[in-house]
Amino acid sequence: MGACTSKKVVISATEVMHEANEHAKEHGATSLHFTKLQVSHMAERFNALNHGEKSCTREQFKHIFSFDEESLDILYDAFDIDHSGTLELAEMISGLSFMCRGTMKEKLRFLFMSNDTDNSGYLETSEIMPMFQKLTTQLVRLEQASRRRNQLVGVPTTNSEEQQKIEIERTKSKITDLSEDFTSASDLDGDGKISYEEFEVYMETNTLCKKFLDIMSETGNTLREENTNFT
Repeated sequence: MGACTSKKVVISATEVMHEANEHAKEHGATSLHFTKLQVSHMAERFNALNHGEKSCTREQFKHIFSFDEESLDILYDAFDIDHSGTLELAEMISGLSFMCRGTMKEKLRFLFMSNDTDNSGYLETSEIMPMFQKLTTQLVRLEQASRRRNQLVGVPTTNSEEQQKIEIERTKSKITDLSEDFTSASDLDGDGKISYEEFEVYMETNTLCKKFLDIMSETGNTLREENTNFT
C-alpha cells in the first residue's frame, strides 16, 4: 500500500472515499466514519502539500494538520500498517476514521491487525512481545504530548511528571510478564496462537491496553477539535 512509487492523486471525493472505505473495512471497521465532504477536504490538503503524489513522507504528514508534532509522529507510525515508511491517502483517511470516530471494538480490531505482521489472522508468540513494547512506547509518548497540550491551555494534570516517570518505568519492566500473562490467559483453546476473539476478551480488561485506548481516544478527540474542517 505505501509503496515509494509516485502515483498522481485524482481529486475525486467518490474515488478517494471508496479507496479509504475499502481500506477501513479491510482493517476491521464496519465503514468509513467520514462524509464525502470531509474526505474531499483531506484529499485536497494532502494533494496540495504532496505535489500530486498519492503517498506522503513523515514530514509532509505533519504539515497536513494543526496538531502537535509528537502526536502526529506517533499517528504516522500507527497508520502506516504495511510498515512501508510512506503513508498513502487511503491509509491516512481510514486511520483517522479509526482514531477520531471508531468504536472501541474497531480500535481493538485495528490494533490486532496492525500487530498481526504476517497477516495470518492470529497473533503468534513472536508478535506478542513487540506488540507490548510498541504499546508501551506509544502510550508514554502520547501521555507526554497530552500533558504538554494541557499545560499550554492551563489544564491541571492528575499525576506529577515524576510520578508518571515512575509509573512508566514500572510498566516497561513488566513487558515480559505482560507478554507471558497475555499468552497464557488469551490462548483459551491451547492451540499456540491467539485469535482476534481471544485477543479482544483479554484486552478489554487489560489495564495497559485500556489506558492506551483511552489516551488514543483523547488524542483523536483533540485532533478532531483542532481540525473541524477536516474531521
